[in-house]
Amino acid sequence: MREKKTNEESNFYKLKEKGVNDLENFLQDHIIQSSQKTPVETPKKTYPSGKKTILLIDDDAQMIESARKIIADAGYNFLAATTGLLGLDYIVKYKPDLILLDHLMPGLSGVEVFERLKTRQRFSHLADIPVIMLTSKSENRIDRNSLFELGLSAFLIKPFGHRELLNVIDNVFIINQVWRKNKELEQKIRRSEYKYQDLIENANDIIFTLNLKGDFMIINRRLKTLTGFSRDEWLGRSFFDLVAPEDRVEARENFTKALSGKARIFEMRMISQSGTPLFLSMNINPLFEKADVVGVVGIARDITQRKELEQEIVELKNFHESIIQSVEAGLITTDLERKVTSFNLGAEMVLGYRSEEVVGKYIDDILPPDQSGKILPDGMPPDPSSLNREMEITTKDGNSVYIGFTVTPRIDNHNLRVGNIISFRDISQIKQMQMEVFRMDRLASMGVLASGMAHEIKNPIAGIKIMAQSLREEFEMEDTHREYLTRIVNQVNKLDKLLRTLLEYAKPREPEMKNYNLDSVINEVYFLIEEKVRKKQITFQKNYAENLPKIYVDFHQMQQVFINLLINAVDALPEEGILRIDADIAFTSLQQKERRGRKPLVTTRNVPYVEVKVKDNGCGIKKESLNSIFDPFYTTKPTGTGLGLSIVYQIIREHNGDVKVESQENRGTTFTILLPTNPE
Repeated sequence: MREKKTNEESNFYKLKEKGVNDLENFLQDHIIQSSQKTPVETPKKTYPSGKKTILLIDDDAQMIESARKIIADAGYNFLAATTGLLGLDYIVKYKPDLILLDHLMPGLSGVEVFERLKTRQRFSHLADIPVIMLTSKSENRIDRNSLFELGLSAFLIKPFGHRELLNVIDNVFIINQVWRKNKELEQKIRRSEYKYQDLIENANDIIFTLNLKGDFMIINRRLKTLTGFSRDEWLGRSFFDLVAPEDRVEARENFTKALSGKARIFEMRMISQSGTPLFLSMNINPLFEKADVVGVVGIARDITQRKELEQEIVELKNFHESIIQSVEAGLITTDLERKVTSFNLGAEMVLGYRSEEVVGKYIDDILPPDQSGKILPDGMPPDPSSLNREMEITTKDGNSVYIGFTVTPRIDNHNLRVGNIISFRDISQIKQMQMEVFRMDRLASMGVLASGMAHEIKNPIAGIKIMAQSLREEFEMEDTHREYLTRIVNQVNKLDKLLRTLLEYAKPREPEMKNYNLDSVINEVYFLIEEKVRKKQITFQKNYAENLPKIYVDFHQMQQVFINLLINAVDALPEEGILRIDADIAFTSLQQKERRGRKPLVTTRNVPYVEVKVKDNGCGIKKESLNSIFDPFYTTKPTGTGLGLSIVYQIIREHNGDVKVESQENRGTTFTILLPTNPE
């Protein structure tokens, strides 16, 4: 009997797995077939806890007595009721484990009792008691299907033997027990489903499944919260219609890879009902049924706030970087190992290196050791209280510039020093201006001194000359003393000439500005030095740009400028040297002030100048002398007065122009002059 029960359970579960949910149909077919089989031995009782109670509702006293004997002998408790109403009372009072119900009874029929038991609220807690309907073969009008739909367990056709009755009873108990266990399992599954469904529905992420076409099969309620769309309107629709157009290609690629069995993690934008893009982190995995992929399951987490924060951080970083890059000062940051970690545009312009050339390198590889050591002393942290410092520094192309710099420690969020910040600025022009101011002050002082000395010396010199000339007349022509007096007069004349030069330097006249061709000025000057040029076999070259504008200058003062420059060049040239004059138009801005303060500050902005370069390939000027050549009385010639270039400097400044010098020893010198054109 136990083996039979096990087979029944197995068959039931197999049917259940195949999707047969109509338990009553299974019972109907099985019990009817069982009642027509050959009777078997009465099964042994297998119920572990007490006796089962069986209630028989039948108006036939003989049937009651026969059933009592059969059922009691089988080990069951037996109850009997002779009417339908009494049977209902017994059901409420005794709560039997099984009901045998006669179909045809006077008063309340078996069908009516059964219908009340299954449909009335009073009996709702007893509706699960299995019921076997007893019928005769002649009762063919019974609507068995409707009774099975209400929950009837079996029909037993009279007459039947005691073995048939017990067989049906045992089978119903077994099936009812299986049904109860199955119901408990279903309830557990349902509770588990509710639990997980509740977790899914209340999750902070969008949880969904897609079929092979990418259509939504399941979506939780988070979709509504995040996008404003109802999930009902998206069930069965394509997932890709919800993806922002610019991210659909990437979303499809990841979906295709997931269908091939690979989990994917990516970010995308999803459209929302308000039109605001929603940034999501997507995690999609293949959904398997047996060994086949039937779709994907996905979890989408809202990262919009994170993206906004990231964007704010990027914008803040770009803002700070733009400020750093836009400042004119050079900024270099290094770590504690002296490696460059950042290099702004200001640093690029001053030093000539590009950021990508120096970032990651040691500062000692960029600057000479003596210069890098002065900026960042090895092993010595920068003193934040130190004053600004100045030094000459070498650029990438080998030129030297003056910089003013400060070095401060770079501190992190934990107040720990992690590097250095070097801030510097090109102060070459400032240094040049300082030198010019110093030179102008010296010129002014020397001018005052020269003026005073000239006035004080001129009168005694004039007396000496007159006395010498008078005394010379008293000697005969052949007298040797006359030659001495002639030499005294010549030396007095030289001294007088020097005094006139000093007076012109001390009190220069205002330039009389007119338009002149540059070449006319050069030709007049060249005539004066032509003999000297020819003797040294010097090659003289001129190279003027086309349509060169006229210069707006004082002709005689410009002659004096070029006489000084050309004579210096000729003196510096060896035999067969080259002297060259180039002229071109240049647009520039100058800001100057007349040294004696007689004129206000003069500012010219982007106006045309004539740029004249006087070049020679002579002996050049020593580097240490370059800053002093325009100073009065500074000369490198044994017989020079040291006033020529200072007068050049003064005249050019009086014309609101500019003069600069570039020179290398044994390679030559170039003087560059900016001369104004007609202001109209």
